[in-house]
Amino acid sequence: MDETSRVEKVPPSCSQCRKKKARCNREQPCNACVKSKLICSYERISRTPLTRKYLTEVEVELARTRALLSQYEHARSASDATGKGSSSSPSVQQGGDVASTPFAATSSVHIPIADVPNDAGPDVNNTVSPAFSLETTPPGDLDWDERASSSNITRFKDGMASLIDRNGSYMGVASGAALLRMADGEAGDNDVDGQLLPADSARTTPPLLPALYSLAQLEPFIESYFATYHISYPIVHEPTFRAQFMDVVPRPNGQSWQVLLYMIAAIGCFAASEVAPEADLALFEAAKQRMNIDMLETGNLTLVQSLTLISNWIQKRNSPNSGYVYMALAKRMAWSLALHKEYPAWRDQPFRLELRRRIWWCLYIFDVGAIITFSRPLDMPAYGIEVGLPLNISDSDLTSSTSRVPAESPSTTLYTHVRCQSSFHLATNDIYQRLISVIPTAQEMLHLDQTHLQKWLKELPSYFAEGTPQPLRYRLCHAILHWRWRNFRILMLRPYLMRRFMKHRHDTDGSTGSSSPDHAEDTAFQLCLDTARDTIESIAAFWRSERQNVLTCWYSLYFLFQAVLIPVISLRNDSRSTSAPAWRDQILVALESMSDMSRLNPAAARCYTAVTKLCGAYLAMDVNQWESPTNESPQTQMNTLYSYMFGPISDDQLFNMQDLQMQESSFMDFMGQLGAP
Repeated sequence: MDETSRVEKVPPSCSQCRKKKARCNREQPCNACVKSKLICSYERISRTPLTRKYLTEVEVELARTRALLSQYEHARSASDATGKGSSSSPSVQQGGDVASTPFAATSSVHIPIADVPNDAGPDVNNTVSPAFSLETTPPGDLDWDERASSSNITRFKDGMASLIDRNGSYMGVASGAALLRMADGEAGDNDVDGQLLPADSARTTPPLLPALYSLAQLEPFIESYFATYHISYPIVHEPTFRAQFMDVVPRPNGQSWQVLLYMIAAIGCFAASEVAPEADLALFEAAKQRMNIDMLETGNLTLVQSLTLISNWIQKRNSPNSGYVYMALAKRMAWSLALHKEYPAWRDQPFRLELRRRIWWCLYIFDVGAIITFSRPLDMPAYGIEVGLPLNISDSDLTSSTSRVPAESPSTTLYTHVRCQSSFHLATNDIYQRLISVIPTAQEMLHLDQTHLQKWLKELPSYFAEGTPQPLRYRLCHAILHWRWRNFRILMLRPYLMRRFMKHRHDTDGSTGSSSPDHAEDTAFQLCLDTARDTIESIAAFWRSERQNVLTCWYSLYFLFQAVLIPVISLRNDSRSTSAPAWRDQILVALESMSDMSRLNPAAARCYTAVTKLCGAYLAMDVNQWESPTNESPQTQMNTLYSYMFGPISDDQLFNMQDLQMQESSFMDFMGQLGAP
């Protein structure tokens, strides 16, 4: 009997009996059909043979089809590029200036491409291509569900976008998750359903104690909020809120103020905790109970503050997409309230004007910071925003009765950090746009680093410059600012580090001829390594010497993990380098900090495990015991790193023809975007 005959057979019942689930005597016609005067028929059911041989044939055929489709796409792209080579690109004008597109300019500090030296590399028109190599086709529709009551509650979620589930929402090329999934490409769904957290570590919402419904019981959390979180992000005017809390002045906007109250309490409970917190979840639920859909048909500053705080807190509580949506609501409402505008008549009310500035710029840095974390398109316009930065003053210098704008302080104040971070994003937003679209040449990127990032650093006020001693309350926000710009530089230069190892691997395989060294790429490579080293050392020193709480842990872990991936990748690919012992020491320093952080943030334990599994063979004290540089391609290494985070990738996914074709096309696209060395 052949294989087909085994899978195509007459069913035991006729079609009518199967539909009615009645007993059939299997005759033609059967008794039931004769009695009911129905047409009796027996349909053959053809089933796909469930054999390894048949499945292998289908997989090979599918891989061959996709490979041919990929070749066709590449050929068509090359043909289009040849046909348009003599004309201007629709997105780049012939003069070299960035065209007027919705995202062409994202800050008042615009980056004209013409400013780049002529020897910066190939014509920018030749480098315009999708950011394909670091971005892979999603396995599905990217649906996400971050509700606390969801059936997916035990799936690991990450507000830092570093340990993110690839079957979750979109995280772009500049996110931490990009390194973890670089080679997955179109390899299909990874079955991560089994990659769940232990039941005792799943996020559950504890019941809100009856005592916490009393305003008096919320007071310790409010004190914690103003002692920790508020120092970095003063979106609320502390004297005004305290007066409202004590009922000295009226509480505005009804339920909106109640939402703000419980969010401030939730963030205070979370940020100041020196153990993994839980009560903040219940306080957030209390805030949600005071919200309703009708609120979105109103607009007021209190609700903007509430939505902004919800967005930032819920991201830190590992629901990044929920936070992203809350921020969209806050931003649209802020625009409707003209928080991005200043009118001449308001200058007679400096207190009111200053409160609006603080709310706007806190919202701005939360929004842009989250967009960079998730590597999503920047939708904050540069033009039409006319609001000035907050003044560098103390709260006592400006009250509701103040009629004249006070002089700014020559030292660190509550509003120094938000001013400096806002100016940082204004200076670097255009660079970010390049990172997620067209990867510049190394020469161009170094030029942008010099003219924008380093220029911003030089313009920082001396009292907030790196190395300047800070009062105890401002040390965390001061450290975060300097970790932030270093992290951004790592994002800028990381593609050239990856290119170096990808190219070395490709040359070793004999796939391409050797090329002359490129000074700009060597400089970018070394600057990336140095920046990662400085970040690791700074965070480790801060973690050892300063007060440790959940807020400190969250920012420290985020920037530390981004930085330690650089020596991790370097050590695995070039363990014979003279710098290898230094890379090893950096990794060990980071691991020590991650180990200690795990008591405050479960993600630290996952980061620790990933790094040790990747580098375990290279962490021995005796260099002679180290393994040789890995023979794995950088793409395979990224798959390996991904598997440590979310579970193993199957052999079929990793080694089938389609995956190999994807790796080759990824490499060629990536090398093409960076330009010829």
